[in-house]
Amino acid sequence: MLKKIILLTFIQRDTVRSRHPELWRKCEYLDTGKFSKVQYTWRYATTVENALALRLMGLCSIEDQDE
Repeated sequence: MLKKIILLTFIQRDTVRSRHPELWRKCEYLDTGKFSKVQYTWRYATTVENALALRLMGLCSIEDQDE
């Protein structure tokens, strides 16, 4: 299954967890946060469909995966 890495801020993470539990269950925690544009973010892997749904709702950003 194809996965995307998403970045969630503190507020986004709590919003997804409390308001969209069905989407939250599809997120797999990868590592502790990073500072990005003066915001602390956590990295999660999730399905492409889930990542796009969260992105369209403005609840995450998708990490660039240039390989």
